[in-house]
Amino acid sequence: MELLSVILRHDPWVYTKGWIVTVAGFLIVVIALFILSTIFRGVAAYFKKKDAEKVENGKLKVENEKLSTLHSPLSTPEGEIPNEVLTAIGMALYLSTNLHDEESNVITIERRNTSWNDKNYGVRHWKR
Repeated sequence: MELLSVILRHDPWVYTKGWIVTVAGFLIVVIALFILSTIFRGVAAYFKKKDAEKVENGKLKVENEKLSTLHSPLSTPEGEIPNEVLTAIGMALYLSTNLHDEESNVITIERRNTSWNDKNYGVRHWKR
């Protein structure tokens, strides 16, 4: 009984500690978000600086030129079919073949008795 009276007693120190925990938790979350945002800004600045150095050295321009010549529709490597031709072939196949059946819009779910839904294996056996 003494324990119950201690638990149910409302002392002002209980409410003060509750506010302390609330404020401390809020501050921890705010500080953690600030630290994470500074880390992400630093990482972004690092990669921007690295990209700027690549542009200055001309490496990025050379890589972009190589990619643009590989994917240009006018100059395709030998043995490859351009993307426009592949798209036209795919669209023609799609339009020429109608593979969809007409549905009857009737749901045909039949109940099957398995050991998962068998009444004999139930947990509760009602007495009648």
